Amino acid sequence: MADSSVRLALRRARRRATFLVARTLVRAIGFTQAMRVGGWAGELQYRLDLAGRRRLQHDIAGVLGRPAGDAGVAALLREAYRASNGAVLETMAMLDRRPPDDVLAAHAEIEGLDHLRDALAGGRGAILLAAHMGNAALLPARLAALGWPVAVVYREARMMSAGFFQQGLERYGIEGILANAGIRAYARMVAALKKGAVVFIMLDQGVKHAKDGMLQRFVGKDMPMPAGPAQLARTARAPVLPVLTSAASPRWRFEIGAPVALGGARLEDDVATLCGVSERQILQHPQLWSWHHRRWRRFPLAAATTSASANEPTPSAAVR
Repeated sequence: MADSSVRLALRRARRRATFLVARTLVRAIGFTQAMRVGGWAGELQYRLDLAGRRRLQHDIAGVLGRPAGDAGVAALLREAYRASNGAVLETMAMLDRRPPDDVLAAHAEIEGLDHLRDALAGGRGAILLAAHMGNAALLPARLAALGWPVAVVYREARMMSAGFFQQGLERYGIEGILANAGIRAYARMVAALKKGAVVFIMLDQGVKHAKDGMLQRFVGKDMPMPAGPAQLARTARAPVLPVLTSAASPRWRFEIGAPVALGGARLEDDVATLCGVSERQILQHPQLWSWHHRRWRRFPLAAATTSASANEPTPSAAVR
């Protein structure tokens, strides 16, 4: 028990040190260079994390229906390390210090704003369902700059400085809602929707404890997934619009889709629907998802993977 406690403390100390180093780095290089430097860091991590990389390649190949050792899977994962690590540094840079609006605008292309306008016209706000694909913080920042009221639901990891996300979001006039606050956070989400705001939320990392979620088949793995987004939509009767990150270069491209058809007889039905939406987002451009985040990677592949990838064509040129 003592040994495990020491190991846990050391892991947390290492992550805290990593955050502090990264924050110092982005202050030195600035927002415009963060993606490039983060890409280099991702390349280095990909090369050094040999054991982890092999496990991920095995799992991704299973999800995509590819043979083990497929060169396309290795290329996909390498790009995912680069894109995800670059996005992390870029997100940190823009939350730490606000760049000029024209700089942010040049880094983001948004399609589907008409879908959002139509949804908001219903008077119940709108829920944007995104995934951990790229610098997703750019989208709510740009929406706020365009004059929409925006709230972002986020989790604050132990390694971060207290208030880092909250203060960063406030720089853009965004309401930050700390998901760790439980029922109080949920009440704030409902209130934001009632005021006609855009609530930005993700579910693709699952939940830490099985008791806090519903077991779902998600990207080839059986894992507990949050019911919160589906419950929020049911309670507030707000439309849920999927957000797809479809490109990282020459700028991030975000595509806001039409509202998802919900209204299942059971909450479980709507949870499954939203998990399916997030899974399809990931499989359309898998080179942009953070496969190496800790939660998804620690689950084994399901015995009979019934992921949507089994019935869909190759999702992106990056994996051919």
